[in-house]
Amino acid sequence: MLGEEERSEEEGSFSNASIPKRIAIVAAGGLVNIIFAILLYIVLVTIVTGDFVTAVSSTGNFIMAMWESIKLIFTGGVTVNDLMGPIGISEVVAQTSSVIDFLYIMALVSMSLGVTNLLPFPPLDGGKILIYIIEAIRRKPLKENFELKLQMIGFLALITLSVYVAFNDIGRIIN
Repeated sequence: MLGEEERSEEEGSFSNASIPKRIAIVAAGGLVNIIFAILLYIVLVTIVTGDFVTAVSSTGNFIMAMWESIKLIFTGGVTVNDLMGPIGISEVVAQTSSVIDFLYIMALVSMSLGVTNLLPFPPLDGGKILIYIIEAIRRKPLKENFELKLQMIGFLALITLSVYVAFNDIGRIIN
């Protein structure tokens, strides 16, 4: 979208959209992942149990378990060594023995991606939303150079974490 990567003054550009509209656009990706996970989980549990009410209740438990996991990350209950990246996920998927297990993992990964993407960390969509909220409070945009530096620092931290998690995943597979 015009003005999303670089600020643009052209009419109809992302940069000229209202802050609530920009937040909605940026949040849409993560929210779609979360909604997909919820719907997939409801369908999956309905197929397994044959009961839609049980499926909705089980999905509520699934969402609460995800919320508890997020709280553990921020309270230190989960360490970096407990995280799993694409390599570890592919190992888990390779060990699935049924379509139901595969779909459950797919729902879990989709939910995790959606929630992670909305965390208020600079290179992620949640970080961008946080920047928009700060701009709304300040009533003026952050300096483009400052925002770029913030994004780059966050990106470097995210890449470093990704490499570390990948090495841990490989170590778990080898052992």
